[in-house]
Amino acid sequence: MSARPRHSDRYPGPRRLRRSALAAGAALAVGAAATVAAQAVQPSTACDHGQPLLQVVASPDMAPAVAGIAHGVQDAVGCDQVRVRAETGSDVLTALRQSSDPSPDVWIPDSSLWVRRGADEQLVAPVGQESVASSPLVLAVPGAAAPWEDEVTALTAGHVVVHLPPEVSSPSTVGLLAALTSTEQPHPDGRAMLARLLRAARVDAGLPDGGGALSVLDTATDAAVPVPEQAVFHQQGTPGARDVTAVYPTAAGTPFDYPFTTLHATGPHEATARRLLAALSSPAGQQVLRAAGFRGTDGTGDGLPADRGVDGTRPSAVAVPDAATVGALLHTFEAVRRDARLLAVVDVSGSMAAPVPGAGASTRLDLALRAAAAGMELYPETTEVGLWSFSEDVPGGGDHHELVPIGPLTDAGPSGRKALALAMAGVRPVPDGGTGLYDTTLAAVRTVRAGWDPKRVNAVVVLTDGEDTDDDGIGLDQLLARLRSEQAAGPPVPVITIAYGDDSGAEALAAISAATGGATYRTSDPGQIVQIFLDAVGQRACRPQCENPAGS
Repeated sequence: MSARPRHSDRYPGPRRLRRSALAAGAALAVGAAATVAAQAVQPSTACDHGQPLLQVVASPDMAPAVAGIAHGVQDAVGCDQVRVRAETGSDVLTALRQSSDPSPDVWIPDSSLWVRRGADEQLVAPVGQESVASSPLVLAVPGAAAPWEDEVTALTAGHVVVHLPPEVSSPSTVGLLAALTSTEQPHPDGRAMLARLLRAARVDAGLPDGGGALSVLDTATDAAVPVPEQAVFHQQGTPGARDVTAVYPTAAGTPFDYPFTTLHATGPHEATARRLLAALSSPAGQQVLRAAGFRGTDGTGDGLPADRGVDGTRPSAVAVPDAATVGALLHTFEAVRRDARLLAVVDVSGSMAAPVPGAGASTRLDLALRAAAAGMELYPETTEVGLWSFSEDVPGGGDHHELVPIGPLTDAGPSGRKALALAMAGVRPVPDGGTGLYDTTLAAVRTVRAGWDPKRVNAVVVLTDGEDTDDDGIGLDQLLARLRSEQAAGPPVPVITIAYGDDSGAEALAAISAATGGATYRTSDPGQIVQIFLDAVGQRACRPQCENPAGS
């Protein structure tokens, strides 16, 4: 797969000129359908001008259509009984947290996820909830679009940046995480691919959720935003707006189910709310919503025109993830993007001097260090990294030697990218050196735990090609017992072990990782170490119940 091409304009000039006509036609269709819907609503039998109106808050994308239909919910002499205002789900929850004012009588957010959050925070107590429309989650891109798989490849490679709203639990972000997870799961290196992609995502502090996020595409060429399909439909019908296209995920349903949520059902408001819901659900009301770019509650989108940047023939199923799934998705996102504090420990025993077939004069250590250096490039500047080498009875005593102290990659002093590069360039195998693996591992874990940072993922990464050979050192059983007891008594420090080569003591390394809640990898190809570093980033999200990738 290749990254998609970029064009400033999706359509040639003549089609762009048709947008005013399209918008005018759409407005007439919505207006006519709204009139029909209004006429379908039976008026009430009494009019009390002092009676408060039914207060309805709807998502900004749906509010205009709801307001048009609500105009028909009138009394016998034509008095409106409903007032509709537009607010995002995030704004509604923020207002409820900050004010003692009562919640609206009816809330129609773009997703039931907002209602669940409000109920979990005891801000609202829904007495009725029924979906009135749906809209597939899509990835909106400027200009022409490539297939979903190609878009994901472009995102993973950094050719395109996906922008997300600051409310990480928004339906847009949750829906995209579900789609990306479903896409990457079948791949052998799917966790690594997902980690790279999520680390590259940009959370924009001022970006609104839903269709408002399309504002990013006004100026950015290589950008994408997750939005409901209706947002693309609406923008493509807005004269002067930039052309955008909807890219449809190949898996996962949409969280955008537009629930008509009754929050207060007493007295005349109860009847008015029922009549409004009936109007929205009626054939005439559904016609209004279809004309505005929404789909039915069953996900069907017949009649959505392709020249509005959407594909109404694409199947769509409403699938609002449950609380456990949302929690797991957000945990993945947070863990992958969370800063790390790592100590890399590299084996420099005599066996690492063995030449690698087909790699010229390069040794195992040469290729491993190059791959490790490339792996370090995957981490942002704020990551803290240290480097040790180890063998057995190295100069100065002990089995390990500190090459670079743990510190930010940005530091210009004893730590940082430059210091790591210089240290790696100077590492040499110890002739006939043994492998003091167990003593070094315990020392590394204790060093990281001593400076443990609660705001970071604190871990040890061990790269070795051999079993422990230090007869005077700690044994495996004793090491595992100490790791488990210290892990239970102190903050967690997982050990990620990379078993390099056929004689790498993979079983012992797996036991070490298991004792600390880490992961173990086994490879004979130094080129895979870069991918392993990526997967190690993604693996943070699933600890301590990780399943290692095939071949690890």
